[in-house]
Amino acid sequence: MESFAERLRLAVGQSGGATHVAQVSGIPLTTLNNYLAGRSEPKRPALAVLAQVLRRDLGWLVSGAGRADADGPAGMATPEADADLLDLVTEGMLLLYAELGRRPARSGLGRRCAQIHNAITATARDRAERQRMLDMALALQRQELAAASEISQEKSREISRDKRVED
Repeated sequence: MESFAERLRLAVGQSGGATHVAQVSGIPLTTLNNYLAGRSEPKRPALAVLAQVLRRDLGWLVSGAGRADADGPAGMATPEADADLLDLVTEGMLLLYAELGRRPARSGLGRRCAQIHNAITATARDRAERQRMLDMALALQRQELAAASEISQEKSREISRDKRVED
């Protein structure tokens, strides 16, 4: 499924319909219908609530990455903690790109953040472990992005050399 609205429609349809989901989530039916129609998208706290109510993985709901069903124990994290973690992952990734002077592809960034978020929420047992895992994940991402930058710069130098040789 390509769009957030498509994934949301599937999950809402399997969870008792829009009226039921609106009542359980506390999201006004008109607002939920706007999300379902693709006219607007929820902010992170509402996303976290929807993921919990629909029993869907937040990363899947946001980007389509990972498993559709929430595979961790129910109630392991509050919607606020889940949204906070996604914020931390996103902010950390944006800082990494800025440090390296790179601009992320929007869809790639969303998928990567969702993958990191999913890995952490699936395995971390408490807040301290979530923070340690986030720090490790961001360190790995820094290494990967730096290596990709070096490869890209080397390719640019090779192209420049080839052009000079041709001239």
